[in-house]
Amino acid sequence: MLFKNSWLFPAIQSVHLVGIALLVGTIMITDFRLLGWALGRHTVSEISSRFASWTRAGLAVMLITGPVLFASDVTRYTSNPAFRFKMVFLLIAVAFHFWGRNRVPPKLAALISIVLWTSVVLGGRAIADFDI
Repeated sequence: MLFKNSWLFPAIQSVHLVGIALLVGTIMITDFRLLGWALGRHTVSEISSRFASWTRAGLAVMLITGPVLFASDVTRYTSNPAFRFKMVFLLIAVAFHFWGRNRVPPKLAALISIVLWTSVVLGGRAIADFDI
């Protein structure tokens, strides 16, 4: 794509990072509360409902900007092991968030969620380090 070597790529990438921060940050805050590590004066449901729109906004931003970044250099991303790692963990993390977390005890769900989303972030960060 034309924007790969222009100012558009870092601009879109920056918006993508904001989406990640919103999505993962709000989920982590809720998980930390479930584990009793933060915001003890608030209930989990208060925190979840307060951040729900921010979580959805972060997911929307990622779902819009991610494919655009991918389309900028399909070959680079499909051959990058860190990108593949990120995608696998992203699928698992999203599936767990929407369909799995209510099927296990809350504290276990929080721990699983933290591990999954941390893996997504680390995989995304490592993409630049694993370019072939």
